[in-house]
Amino acid sequence: MIVFLTQYYRGIGHCMRTKFIAEEVAKTHRVLVVDQLFDPPISYDGCERISFLKAYIPSDIKNIFKFLMSRELVLLRKKEWIKILDTYPVKVIICEGFPFCRHQFSHEYFSFFEEVKKRGIKLIISIRDFPWDEPHQESLQDWVAHTQNVICKYYAETVLVHSDPDYIPLVSDRVRMHNPSEIIEELKEKIIYTGYVCNPNIKKHKKENNNIFVSTGLNKEEGMLVFKEITQIAEQFPNYKFIMPIANRYLKNIKSKTKDNVTMVPFIEDMYKLLSSCALYITYGGYNSTMEILKSSIPAIIIPRDDGQKQEQFIRATTLKPYNYFKVCYKTNFKKLPEIITSILKNPSYPKSNKINLNGAIISKNEILKIYIE
Repeated sequence: MIVFLTQYYRGIGHCMRTKFIAEEVAKTHRVLVVDQLFDPPISYDGCERISFLKAYIPSDIKNIFKFLMSRELVLLRKKEWIKILDTYPVKVIICEGFPFCRHQFSHEYFSFFEEVKKRGIKLIISIRDFPWDEPHQESLQDWVAHTQNVICKYYAETVLVHSDPDYIPLVSDRVRMHNPSEIIEELKEKIIYTGYVCNPNIKKHKKENNNIFVSTGLNKEEGMLVFKEITQIAEQFPNYKFIMPIANRYLKNIKSKTKDNVTMVPFIEDMYKLLSSCALYITYGGYNSTMEILKSSIPAIIIPRDDGQKQEQFIRATTLKPYNYFKVCYKTNFKKLPEIITSILKNPSYPKSNKINLNGAIISKNEILKIYIE
């Protein structure tokens, strides 16, 4: 059996990447997806599934992180993990994210890895094109960078990096005293680039309507500021319909609401089906949305998220910006957004096609099965 260990907390970015790889592997092998924290609102075709905390989360919890990290629940998750390892015929485990991808849970990850190593089960680390998105205290940056490598070398068979190194090779997060290039060099023997992991079902873009979708991620506070700006800009484009999925945790009982040419709706399931025919897509530079844009060649504008000093979306959008696969508008330059929208809508041949490796799900499967049969 092959197990995928996921850590859904807020936003389904990591889980979607894992979903596409797990479903590919499940076409030929038995797959179990283990949700360590929340139960993400997505399905995994062909996969078995276990969620540790699905039955244990009270609806009136105010501080969810404090609740999740309570001693009782941490011990419960460890117990559930050991039960899985001792019950199922596990040969390989794929863990999404570096141990410090969410550094709050790193100690728990280490205890999970130790149980895996005790049983001689092979461990694979699966990461996107940027190692983690949580900034670390300056005094801890070198410790994090060095310890991350030690952990990966000790526990992991390999580190699958889901990107194309010709465009975005793996880099180190911030360090104080270490040389960033040496940090990655230390891990070089473990790294395998798979290409980007994309939704295999998304179709090539063909404009069929005047819909403009605006999506800035689920449960992101600063997304509300983007929506506010867009509602003011929309009146300049009366022939287009702006559709905004706004599934925000601070807004209760959201219902569809239209004013002029702006419609706010709850979460849109399988939105990728609508993106392949829209006039324009305005979104953050998250991994999954960027991959949808690249694979389908969707006319798009990326507004990279940067709250909390996060770097991932800024680096991805800025690195790919010169290739003109999409336009980038930083929040500090919102006054240019109408001009950028106009330039795309008036250019039916936009965007430029790309040659980025987008076969990450299949290549990841092949690498996983190589380790599985060793």
